[in-house]
Amino acid sequence: MTEAAQAKREQIVAAALGVFGRYGYRRTSMDLIAQAARMSRPALYLVFKGKEDVFRAVGRRLVHDALAAAESARRSGASPADRLYGVLAVKIDLFGGTVEGGFRSELLADAAVVAEDVRTAFEEGFRDVVERTLNDCARELALLGVALPPRDAADLLVAATEGIAGAKAEPAVLRTRLRQLVELVVRGLSGSA
Repeated sequence: MTEAAQAKREQIVAAALGVFGRYGYRRTSMDLIAQAARMSRPALYLVFKGKEDVFRAVGRRLVHDALAAAESARRSGASPADRLYGVLAVKIDLFGGTVEGGFRSELLADAAVVAEDVRTAFEEGFRDVVERTLNDCARELALLGVALPPRDAADLLVAATEGIAGAKAEPAVLRTRLRQLVELVVRGLSGSA
């Protein structure tokens, strides 16, 4: 793919992210995506086969960016609570800033049908980063592996974060709930009151 073609594709993906976030998958049309990308619908079809193809490209980009952000938070060298919060906040940020509250659950449900492989790749990659973060902090989390194996702790944290991220609330509220969750978990696994 030429540099110009790649740039055009990226322009469309960036525009489509906003459209899917505003209207959800079902209400988004190729016309809306073309308008947002400032191109004609026929020109859009030269790059993507259809709405599902665009949606999958948006999903792949989100997955790549989110996993890179989570990995960066893991390597930050911050306290265990701050690192874990930084990693898990990626899940909230994934939709919080780009998807209107009313469409979060719908978009996730549609992603499970339209782009299940993309969503599964993200979930597995995200859980792995959470587990690595916990293992990185094992010295400070004395009960990790004793009270709960790292993989189980990661699974619980990911599931709880999904619940928080799927709630119909402002991103600031979701982040506060996530911070509270992380503080509880870190205190519990460190054995401190």
